[in-house]
Amino acid sequence: MGKDDKGMTRRTKLFLRTAIMGIATLMLTAVVQVNADRQSALTGLETYLAVMFPEATRFTENTGSSPHIQAFRITNDSEELLGFAFLTLDIEPLERGYEGPIEMLVGLDVNGKLTGVEIIKHREPYGYFSIDLPEFTEQFLNKSILDRFRVGEDVDGITTATITVSSATRAIRKSARRIASAFLAETNGDAH
Repeated sequence: MGKDDKGMTRRTKLFLRTAIMGIATLMLTAVVQVNADRQSALTGLETYLAVMFPEATRFTENTGSSPHIQAFRITNDSEELLGFAFLTLDIEPLERGYEGPIEMLVGLDVNGKLTGVEIIKHREPYGYFSIDLPEFTEQFLNKSILDRFRVGEDVDGITTATITVSSATRAIRKSARRIASAFLAETNGDAH
C-alpha cells in the first residue's frame, strides 16, 4: 500500500473524502428540508391573514431579517400599511412548549395591538384542551404589546396545561415585541 508524504494511505484519503462528501450531502439535505418545512408553514395562511387584516388589499411575501408579512390597504393612488403578520418560530425559534415548538401566526397592527393569533402547528400532548381551544387565541385580540402577558394575570391559563400555555404566551409576547421594536418605530417616523 502506497503512502503519501503525510503518512496517509490512498485508501484512507479516499475514505475521508467519501465521508466528508456524505456529511456535506446530509447537511445540504437538512437545509433543504428546513426550507421546505418553512414554505409548508406559509402555505394556506391567506385565510388567516384575511381575518387578521380584513381591510387589507395586498400582502407582501414573508421576508426580512425578522421574517414578516406586511398588510397594506390600497386606496386611490396611496398605499397604507396596516400591520405585520409573522410566524413565532421565525422570530423566537428557541421558545419551546412541553413537547417542542409551538408555531403560531400572529398579526400586529401599526398601533402595537395584536390583530389575531392562529395556532399553525404543535406537538403538545394537551394542546387540544388548552392552546387549541378558541378561547386561548381569542384573548389576544386587541392586546397591546405593552401588556404584561402573564398567565393567571392578564392571560387566562384556560386549563392546567401551564407549560404549554406559558410557552405559547411567551412566544407571542416576545415575537410581537421584537417585530414592534424592529418595524413600528420606523413606521411611526421615530428614530431607532
